[in-house]
Amino acid sequence: MALDRVLSSETQLFYTGVRVPAVQSVDFSTEKASTPLQKLGNFNYSERILNSNQTTSFSYSVLITTGASTLDPFYTFQEQESGFLSTKNYGFNIKDFAGENTITGAYLTSYSLNGAVGEMVKGTSSYNADQVSFSPSNSISFSDLSNDDFNIFIPKNITINSSSLTTEGVSTSSLNIQSFDVSVNIQREPRNRLGSRTPEFRYPTMPVDGSLNVSFLKNSVTGIDLSPLIVDTGTISIDLKSNDGLTRMSYPMKQCSLKSVSESVDLDGNNTINFSYVFCVKK
Repeated sequence: MALDRVLSSETQLFYTGVRVPAVQSVDFSTEKASTPLQKLGNFNYSERILNSNQTTSFSYSVLITTGASTLDPFYTFQEQESGFLSTKNYGFNIKDFAGENTITGAYLTSYSLNGAVGEMVKGTSSYNADQVSFSPSNSISFSDLSNDDFNIFIPKNITINSSSLTTEGVSTSSLNIQSFDVSVNIQREPRNRLGSRTPEFRYPTMPVDGSLNVSFLKNSVTGIDLSPLIVDTGTISIDLKSNDGLTRMSYPMKQCSLKSVSESVDLDGNNTINFSYVFCVKK
């Protein structure tokens, strides 16, 4: 039977051959980068040639689940000291009722994690990839669609701990935290061999810093001491726990320093305070 359209329920994402649960969105795009050639005395271009380092952009978002491995399905944040700065590339498969898109040579360029009261924890990652190809032979069917077995983290089982930041830290034990957002962006420079259009690898441009934003309802604030010349640094950890109280995933941010504090309030609303931190990503 001919397809009239492909629905989200008929699309699945695979990483290393394993189907990824709780996928919320998948996007990819590719663009031909070329250089126009113009002959002397002509107003128009005679032809165009392909440049090196052709790039495919790929991104996805997922709900963070306990899953079978109890880990973020794409990137283990605990391994940030090697993972973010690695020159390793990844491969993904996007299958639907029409066929399969295969993305190869994907290098991580951004990672984010966010959660809020009344919402589930979501992770988003973006990649620069070497190429994408399509094959109609590896399509899926209704028999391949099965239910996922996983649990979603809920807000009451999320804790934030910054015990090593004594004066400039935030904690769910003392503050009414409403939301958090973690993000890391990595600029990558392609490295080619002579005569090849495809990069051998995409090298991260140093240094790389991540950011953490935490918003909470104002109840008491001790104030920020601006007198020290050296900014206070420490570790802030976001822990996701299951219903039994055990920590299933932990997101530690090392060498974390407070960057800014903002406060806002509007008519009939709560007074909210936002702490913004920067942390170091190193190998």
